[in-house]
Amino acid sequence: MSARRKLISNALKERFRELCDKRIQNLGEMAFGSEVMPFAERVRKLLSNVSPGQLVESMGGMKMPRFWQEAESNHANNFLATLFAIALAEPLSLRPAEHPPVEPFIQLLAASRTDPEQRIQLLMERYSCPLNFALPEEEEVREFILTRLMANDRARIEKDSIEAVNSDDLMVKLSLVAIHAAHVPDLRFLDALNYYDELLPVGWQPRGKQGVLLAAYFALYARALATWIQEDN
Repeated sequence: MSARRKLISNALKERFRELCDKRIQNLGEMAFGSEVMPFAERVRKLLSNVSPGQLVESMGGMKMPRFWQEAESNHANNFLATLFAIALAEPLSLRPAEHPPVEPFIQLLAASRTDPEQRIQLLMERYSCPLNFALPEEEEVREFILTRLMANDRARIEKDSIEAVNSDDLMVKLSLVAIHAAHVPDLRFLDALNYYDELLPVGWQPRGKQGVLLAAYFALYARALATWIQEDN
């Protein structure tokens, strides 16, 4: 392993331990309410005292998708249900589906620049199976999301505070980026997650409608870190 790669690996190990030892301890009932507490508690238990190798092994079934998939159920909240299953490495009931074109979608996404609620809806509908975000054909969408995170959102947060952005919009984008970061060697996506790990205050609780997305994001971020760490061992 090169000296640079060793430095990166050690830094990722430190972030992994901080995430699993400190940040997840704030996943409590006061944050999410009793109806979603079981999921947040399962994330906390999953990440508590776990090694990168153990986490990768427990989530080994989540492979890079080869084609567009959709949930077999036609539930309105497929995005959340599937995202939570991915976060916990639970079995997914998916079936092949026709890959929707990118070009009309990217135009709609660009038009939602000042409307985070619309952007959330667009992303949750297209990626009702969030694994589809990692498909090669979605590169243009990924670049758009990465730019939003590292330019627009970043500038607003650094200028004002974390409360200056829509927390649901932020968590949806970070969760999708975390899924992709665990599947590819492109360090930019993991760097974005690491940046927000420093930016988000410890103990921060989203004020959005889907605050439990924070718990899912922690699990997905930990898996991305663990995957990179294991590849260096």
